[in-house]
Amino acid sequence: MKPIRSNELLYLNKVIEDKFYAKRRDVETEISQQAQTLSDKAGKHFPKELKVEGKLKTLDQAYRQYADFIQSKERMENDLRNKVKNLANQVREHLDKYRQSRNWNVDFDNFDLRDDNPIDYFDRKIREACFEEAKNKATKEHKVHHLLNSQEEYAKNIIYSGGDINTVNIELKKAFNDAEIEFQLPKSLTMITA
Repeated sequence: MKPIRSNELLYLNKVIEDKFYAKRRDVETEISQQAQTLSDKAGKHFPKELKVEGKLKTLDQAYRQYADFIQSKERMENDLRNKVKNLANQVREHLDKYRQSRNWNVDFDNFDLRDDNPIDYFDRKIREACFEEAKNKATKEHKVHHLLNSQEEYAKNIIYSGGDINTVNIELKKAFNDAEIEFQLPKSLTMITA
């Protein structure tokens, strides 16, 4: 039985890290693409799911009134601005409740009427939240994503197990195959010698 030498151990450890890093990066890209597809499909219906459509519609109407009368009397402008701010705050408060309960990393507090159309602002933020939920769903449903961590740990346990080089290489090949990672191993290293 031939033990693993330190240089072989270092090499195999580096191969494991590099291969799993590359596969993890590919999986993350795939998850982002799937999340974008799911987000695009769900994006139109997401405000309805959040039960915020009516508030957005009301806010949109208020903003349109504001935009139409911006050149009118200062009092009318101030009244309408306050109406939009109040409605925007209602939408923000409503969405903040969902943000907290659904653990979103989306901030709804940066709306500024001088810079943004509130509908554009909240639509953009809702799309961000929709993408975040879609990505979480795609991540949960991705079979290889969950397998990578356990298979990487398994592969490292194999090389540090103290087994002989042939057994280690055969077991590593199985671990890589289970993680759907290509691992080229010379046939001479997988032959069991008598």
